[in-house]
Amino acid sequence: MKNIFRTVLALLILYSSLASCSSDQDKKENGIIEQGTDKMTNEAVKAIKTPLDQAKIAAEQENSHIKQVEDQMQKQ
Repeated sequence: MKNIFRTVLALLILYSSLASCSSDQDKKENGIIEQGTDKMTNEAVKAIKTPLDQAKIAAEQENSHIKQVEDQMQKQ
């Protein structure tokens, strides 16, 4: 019973010491990496989304023009 207690206690101490090794320095590095990744991701999304939005606007304009032409044809 004492061996189990000592083993569990030793594992807890080992785990807590390993957990304390991940300091704020790692978080700052991840923060910088994450910021760069977020920036690149946003630029990529913008590069893809802008032409798609422009294509949607052009399609809407074309559909509107076609509808106007059809309406004029029906009036004649």
